[in-house]
Amino acid sequence: MSTSMLYHAFGASGIKYITTDYSDGQITIKAEMTTQCLQCPKCSNCQFKFRGKRLRRLHAPPIGKKKTFLDVILHRVECAKCSHLYWPVLPFMKETKRMTRSFIRLAGELLAFGTIQDVAEFLGVGWDTIKRIHKNDLQAKYRTIPLEDVEYVSIDEFSIKKGHKYMTVVTDLQSGAIIHAVEGRKKEDIAPFFKKLKKKFKAESHLHGHESVIHTRCEGILTRDRYCI
Repeated sequence: MSTSMLYHAFGASGIKYITTDYSDGQITIKAEMTTQCLQCPKCSNCQFKFRGKRLRRLHAPPIGKKKTFLDVILHRVECAKCSHLYWPVLPFMKETKRMTRSFIRLAGELLAFGTIQDVAEFLGVGWDTIKRIHKNDLQAKYRTIPLEDVEYVSIDEFSIKKGHKYMTVVTDLQSGAIIHAVEGRKKEDIAPFFKKLKKKFKAESHLHGHESVIHTRCEGILTRDRYCI
């Protein structure tokens, strides 16, 4: 193992390799931060002093079937210009999470082939950890959904809690993708979404209560309800 290997294998920059420990069925790589990536977050100054240190353990992608941890010695930094005191977040770290960016990326890629439980067992972490990674990936991926090519939509509702709490979903009938979801099933709950639709399209509705809002917000609508007369 070397500093170069840490960079090319784990994307870990701004640290210097120290040693590797093989015990308890896992691999622990110890490294120390350097001054390579340091810049004051307030004034962007690159002159600083170290004021204390601590050890931070991060999950790294496994090597073979062995759990791999990256133990990084972090130095508390004081800016020489504005005296701002802070703990640096190095480029391979994801805010305050106890995982490297490469570990989070690997977990997201593995979810394309396995369930949350499978990925959690393979990586040696809890189900909740992988669930949070998956949720964050989905939020980033579907934060904005293009609607230009939508021609046919369906609207349906389902119960999310006892006591008549519902959610309404709008799907693209051609691709099968969910393009909108909102809590509630009233007209005012889904009306803002239809304001976003800029082009004429045909819509198929399975819910009797949504027909009037569709006709109000869009032109050229074909509404068909299979269950209500």
